[in-house]
Amino acid sequence: MGNTLVNIPASQTQQLKSFGLTHFQYQDGDHFGELLALVSLAPIFLIVAETTIVFSRREVAGILLLCGQLLNELFNLVLKLAICEPRPHEHLGDGYGMPSSHSQFMGFFAVYVLLYFELQITTNVVQNRCVQIGAIVLGVLVVVSRVYLGYHTLRQVLAGVGVGVVAGIVWYQFVELVRKTSILDYVLSSGICQWLLIRDSRNVTDIALVEYNLSMNQKLKTL
Repeated sequence: MGNTLVNIPASQTQQLKSFGLTHFQYQDGDHFGELLALVSLAPIFLIVAETTIVFSRREVAGILLLCGQLLNELFNLVLKLAICEPRPHEHLGDGYGMPSSHSQFMGFFAVYVLLYFELQITTNVVQNRCVQIGAIVLGVLVVVSRVYLGYHTLRQVLAGVGVGVVAGIVWYQFVELVRKTSILDYVLSSGICQWLLIRDSRNVTDIALVEYNLSMNQKLKTL
């Protein structure tokens, strides 16, 4: 199995293509570059995490975040096709480079997390600050990795962050606007949402504490 590629004629190897979504290159022996290559995978990990949360928790908040994140990615694709600016090194990455999709993703994610934990989760300030700082630090590292590894110019990543931040703020405000109407309640009362057990725990002050107490009470009943 491991020798399959060795037996391919040289003329056919030119037709081979790596999967650019998870293929990042760095200088041999550059341990910092190796670390940043791993950091560049953060958007993929976050999408997987958000999707997992949606299917396991079935919370409206998680669904809305994931929807916003996917729309942000679609917007990035539209911008790239409209601007058509190449990457600084065309052999690195696929497609155009303006704006950086990784940077736009992290800009959206970071600002949405900041707003959500600042305005919606108000029970534990210390935990909130840790999550907010973590989102910012992760976002900065991803942005730095795109320039350091040569996949984007500084201008491309700054543009990506700017677009992502604006998109995140707009999407958060849109979500809040929808919540002020009866649209969300109407959707949640539909048969499909009830069948899927989709819920909105926004009015629960501390859902983690409530679920913890519930599980502990159930445990005590079984003793």
